[in-house]
Amino acid sequence: MKLARNILLVDDEASWLRTLSVTLNRLVPEAVIDSCVDSRQVMNRLEGTDYALVLLDLTMPFHSGEDLLELIRKDFPNTRVIIVTGVNEVDTAVRCIKHGAYNYFIKTDDVADLALTVRQALEVVGLERNYQRIKESFLSKTLTQPNAFNNILTCEPNLLDQFRYLEAIAFSPEPILLLGESGTGKTEFAKSCHQLCCPDAAFISINLAGISESAFELQLFGLLSLEPGKSQAGALHQVGNGLLYLNEVADLPLVSQAKLLDILQHKQYYPVGSDRAYPVNCRIVASTEEDLLKLSQQGKFRRELLYRLRAHKINLPPLRQRKLDFGMLINHFIALAADEMNLPVPLCPSNLAQQLKDYNFPGNLHELKGMVFDAVSRSDGFQLNISPFMEAIKEHKARAEFSQNGIIFPQQLPTLADMSQALINEAMNRTANNQTAAAQMLGISQSALSRRITKKDE
Repeated sequence: MKLARNILLVDDEASWLRTLSVTLNRLVPEAVIDSCVDSRQVMNRLEGTDYALVLLDLTMPFHSGEDLLELIRKDFPNTRVIIVTGVNEVDTAVRCIKHGAYNYFIKTDDVADLALTVRQALEVVGLERNYQRIKESFLSKTLTQPNAFNNILTCEPNLLDQFRYLEAIAFSPEPILLLGESGTGKTEFAKSCHQLCCPDAAFISINLAGISESAFELQLFGLLSLEPGKSQAGALHQVGNGLLYLNEVADLPLVSQAKLLDILQHKQYYPVGSDRAYPVNCRIVASTEEDLLKLSQQGKFRRELLYRLRAHKINLPPLRQRKLDFGMLINHFIALAADEMNLPVPLCPSNLAQQLKDYNFPGNLHELKGMVFDAVSRSDGFQLNISPFMEAIKEHKARAEFSQNGIIFPQQLPTLADMSQALINEAMNRTANNQTAAAQMLGISQSALSRRITKKDE
């Protein structure tokens, strides 16, 4: 492993510095040795050069070695210090080690042990710096601006990958398409993008679910009118250089889709009632829980718009795929609910997240938040009432059992007579032809069952 190499020797005895420098050059040839005879210059020297190691005398004019030791360890914590002095006092040695010295040596003619310690110190500094470099490199590859994601709680690798991708594309001029079920955090991701690319500009969100063509134009483009007080600024004007978030873009009418496509292609728009084009300067993020490709194949979504929107595509995992986050999210919502309802924060059972691991959370984060708020409202102030969670799990199991045990009909439905006979045959088989037991299973009297069997045999 490549060593950190620069060493500064500090001593007011020039002859000793020359001897030590020659010796270290011979015993530690990979090191780059500098020397300093004036204690007043030490801190300036450290400012100008990245030294891995300082060999420091204690008794010097102007600044003592102990004072310099404290300054070096405070201002340059990645630089190690070895004391090399003629002061042979145990108390002094202990005090220097406590203040951060790597080792303490008494000046002698035999510097073999000192050279060995210098090499070891360089290896330690090299390891420390390599670790720091790897750590910084890893963090830079993960998140340069982690604060932009403070609104999203997760430790799931899949979602963290999406953080990295969003940060990488945050300054791209192309639109971003967020895909995911309702309640997976698409709006929060749009807000994170806003924090990454234009935090000082506006963030405007428009819900396109059920919007009409006229409402879309008015809300997005605005209205210019000659009548006083009739003009209305649209979202594209209001957002300026900020971020425009178009939620549920799949619900946009086909005519409006064409106008959105024109905005993305030409980066301009026309307010209603105006023949003058205005520039589009904002970043556009769209979201949907629908399969846009499938809608496009059905003729319900413009293919050109699909290709424009998904220049950058981010898939957000449903809550059921974020099991590592269950405990963190539950505790977050508990604190939020207690604060909003002005109630004591109840203690969450340690096994609650484990109990929920097989629950699918069809409503995702919205459903979990609702469960937690309900649970907090029912709690006694000490322990979280888990009834809402257990009720949901029970309902989930009941639906699963019904799905497994439900009747699967053939493509051509049987007649009522055929179904009746099939039920009788099944009941008789399960009860070993015991008519009384079979009748109880079918919910009819034994005589009624007997008549049906007799009629069949005739």
